[in-house]
Amino acid sequence: MQTQHQLSQEVIEAELEEINQRQFLDNDGKLLSRHEQALIDFDRILLAPEKRSAVLNEVLDEIHNTQAAWDADPDVAHRGLVGLAFSGGGIRSATVNLGVIQGLRKLGLLKAVDYLSTVSGGGYIASCYSAVHAVETQQQLEHANLTKAQTDTKSHTEVSTSQHAEQVKQIRAHEALFGHQPGVRENAVFRHLRNNANYMAPGGLIDVLRVPSVFLRGMFVNFLIVFPILLVMAAISVLLISNSSNPRHLIASWFAHFHLPIIENFAITLALIYATIAMYLLSPLANLLLASIKQKRELTTETESKNANWLRRDKASKVLGWCIAAILSSFFIELQVIAIHLYGTEVEGRFSFQTLILFGSFSAFGLSYLASKLLPSIASLASRLTIYLLGLIGFTVFWLFYLHLCNDLLHIAPSPLAEFAWKSPIGFFTIALILFLFNHYTANVNFTSFSCFYRDRLSKAYIFGLNRQAMVQQADELKLSELDSTFAPYHLLNCTLNLNRTSQAYCDDRRGDFFFFSKRYVGSVSTSYCRTEELEKQNSDLNLATAMAISAAAVAPNLGKSTIKPLVFILGMLNIRYDYWLANPTWIKHKRVVKNRPGPNYFLRELTSNLTADSPYINLSDGGHIENLGIYELIRRECRLIIAADSEEDLGLTFSSLADVIRLVQIDFGVIIVMQGLDKIRNGQQHYAIGSIYYRNEKVGKLIYLKTSLLGDFSLRDSLSDEAYLSSHLRSDNFAFDHNPYIAHYKMQDPAFPHQSSANQFYDETQFECYRSLGFQIATESLGRR
Repeated sequence: MQTQHQLSQEVIEAELEEINQRQFLDNDGKLLSRHEQALIDFDRILLAPEKRSAVLNEVLDEIHNTQAAWDADPDVAHRGLVGLAFSGGGIRSATVNLGVIQGLRKLGLLKAVDYLSTVSGGGYIASCYSAVHAVETQQQLEHANLTKAQTDTKSHTEVSTSQHAEQVKQIRAHEALFGHQPGVRENAVFRHLRNNANYMAPGGLIDVLRVPSVFLRGMFVNFLIVFPILLVMAAISVLLISNSSNPRHLIASWFAHFHLPIIENFAITLALIYATIAMYLLSPLANLLLASIKQKRELTTETESKNANWLRRDKASKVLGWCIAAILSSFFIELQVIAIHLYGTEVEGRFSFQTLILFGSFSAFGLSYLASKLLPSIASLASRLTIYLLGLIGFTVFWLFYLHLCNDLLHIAPSPLAEFAWKSPIGFFTIALILFLFNHYTANVNFTSFSCFYRDRLSKAYIFGLNRQAMVQQADELKLSELDSTFAPYHLLNCTLNLNRTSQAYCDDRRGDFFFFSKRYVGSVSTSYCRTEELEKQNSDLNLATAMAISAAAVAPNLGKSTIKPLVFILGMLNIRYDYWLANPTWIKHKRVVKNRPGPNYFLRELTSNLTADSPYINLSDGGHIENLGIYELIRRECRLIIAADSEEDLGLTFSSLADVIRLVQIDFGVIIVMQGLDKIRNGQQHYAIGSIYYRNEKVGKLIYLKTSLLGDFSLRDSLSDEAYLSSHLRSDNFAFDHNPYIAHYKMQDPAFPHQSSANQFYDETQFECYRSLGFQIATESLGRR
């Protein structure tokens, strides 16, 4: 509850301070300030009512009609917040939402936006929007400082007039950054975005080759982190199995006719089994003794009396569960003696270690391929089988390597100095210690992951501004705390805080919590919130580009609700890691000492999914791993109007991200969202749906949901004759070449458009323009009139 209070009092109040600084011009060119009105006068900034769509006018009317409930609620932080949300979806979302930004700007709605909440690919273009405005503001401040001396000799009236004119000029300069007029060549912002549509490999083959090199470098470092553990395990195992004078120094013989050097009768495992059986048999007697003791003394509370038996049974079942886990662990450990022996006698003599690893890997991949291709009738089972087989690869490879190390130690040629050679238990301990110290003082798990390369590619494409000559200049080191609040919305970059367990049991399936970056605060409910500037001081690498990349870290071993447990280990070792380890906001807030880098122990945490919210560093990944639409934080802030642009990969138009967030806000906040128009989107009749948001204390907000979709329907066209289709009311659609020739043509070439795979992050000119144009069409046709 304390963290919830901190969010409402500290964080939101700081955000509202920034929002109230916002300035913009109305339709008559008059200067407006956001703090002057709780609910924006939409008629002063939007197109005239006759130029708006009927649905937009209806939404605005409903907002005004529900004003009384908002005025009557004394606990509401703000009575007229407007939020804009951009969903995940990689470069598809970024490009579609570029068109949405252009469309909303044309309608005048962009001026009304207070919050810009983004996830993953939606954060690409939103971060670009924030960066371009921040750079423009910085340059305007520099220009103002240069001309300040000229105003010192002017009268007060002249100064006021000059300042007002300068403010208007600044606002118009900001409005022009993402503006486009028919017949006028687009500005440098749009041209730069087009040039970087293939942002992962803009340099062609050389950049393509850099991708596997980054993975290989990380794989090598990851192996150096895990290798000392294997060396120590092998050395300890061999010391327990044999030494040079007695092949069974610490181990008695079992199954003597097999000549297997194994602990006699699995002594530890059997002892644990006997202890568990005895505990189980004696538990009724223990319960009787406890009950008699309880009767002789007065229980502290009535509740304890009622629950005493249940509590005893619960504790007993937990102890039994731990006993079974201990038995299985002991059995597996003692079984390694047999495995080591069989590896040396049956495997090593027939196959080389390298051959075994390659054969095992290719066999697993081959079985996975056959399972997925030859068993279509049980596709679900085949898919699960593939996942478990792939997960087994990583474990098997390292297990075989461990057996290989043990076998090498067991077959050392005798010599006077054998005990001190590198291939000996002492040698293994020494090498492990050297590697451990080297990793401890040098390793940075963020540097070895793919996130740095990914972040740099994104920064070059999206984090920039325009100089005074209207040419692009990179703004790679632009900090979150330097974002502009006067001419741009307050930006929330949503991420997932990956957790093994949450404070609430019902949230465990989420395997994470909602986390965001912003200008003033960074954090989540699980970690509390710290000031962004304080976190930037601790981590010099944290800036807008880094936050954008973290919010879009779509692939990692731990993926929040999307985590595939069997694949966590192999994904980590193969360095398929876009995730990021960030200093814990709780530690920063309370001035606790945090190392300047996450060391190798955090990589081991990642491999084992040992992720918590109280460690010095926390693990973050794509915001879509918990909520992909960006609406959740806007609902938490009780936005009066939310415009959500959903550009996820959704070929079947099942609205999974929308369904998820409707469920989440109802569970977490008690907020109910009722939608209308989703079926019309599926039928190709419109791009939008309208939602009513029922907040506490009878307050009602509105949701305008814009879906990346096409009008018209191939199934309709196929079911009708050409004449009937041409005369149908759906004739003016995206499949009609008169509507938009290059969208219609592109759809004919690729039926998956506009829901091509998010794995495709290499767009060409045609693909980029089709998605951008579609986004512009979705915004203008849904909210404006043709």
